[in-house]
Amino acid sequence: MRKAFSSQTIAISNQKGGEGKTTVSILLSDALSTKSKVLLIDWDPQANATKLMLKSIPNYSIFNSLGYKNQKKIGLEKIIQKITDNLFFVPSSINLANFTTPTERDDFDRLKDAIEPIKSNFEFIIIDCPPSLGLGLENALLASDYIIIPVQSKAFSVQGLKDLSETIKKIQSKSNTNLKLLGALLNQYEGNRALSGLSNSIKKYFPVFENIIHRKESIPQSQAKGKLLNECDKETIDSFNKLADEVRRKVNV
Repeated sequence: MRKAFSSQTIAISNQKGGEGKTTVSILLSDALSTKSKVLLIDWDPQANATKLMLKSIPNYSIFNSLGYKNQKKIGLEKIIQKITDNLFFVPSSINLANFTTPTERDDFDRLKDAIEPIKSNFEFIIIDCPPSLGLGLENALLASDYIIIPVQSKAFSVQGLKDLSETIKKIQSKSNTNLKLLGALLNQYEGNRALSGLSNSIKKYFPVFENIIHRKESIPQSQAKGKLLNECDKETIDSFNKLADEVRRKVNV
């Protein structure tokens, strides 16, 4: 008999592109998998995580599990790909770009409904969200227990946080009252930037993680080779392991 877990689902979200959501999703999932069984879901039609995680594009993706517009629905258990002993992956595809316009009330719960039958198989489920506000993001937030928001250490990266904050509050008040914000994660930080000023700007909208991810060339290099966290430099490995521990503390796991 398989072990049933009290699973924690975490959306990695920021409506702005280029904030490092996919990188954070992959490397945090890998770091969490050293101690926990983890499922990473690529919920972005750009499918960047899928291209990095898999050598070839599979026949089915997360889109096939939604039953959107009465299309044939395939259970998520048939779509999950094993990456390591503790790390599993659900691919995306460009077809997910069609999932934009709600035609019925159930369209807001399709990701949640797809995850529910397999949720107890994993200790953590990480959702790599699309860089936009809309049906895709709302599905991710309705399916999640927590949110992490990667923010680059650049002034213009803070500008869209107000809209994202309002979307989160709307979901919390109307649709998913259990949704909790773990915090904003300073990502691709460069030491010549004023850390305290940036943190204070972000704190107007969100709490900020203690751990910071610095900009390192080893991260894109390892991803270009299809490698995971163990191929990065020691500082990056340590940063993501500490981030994983901070996430565990915040969710009491």
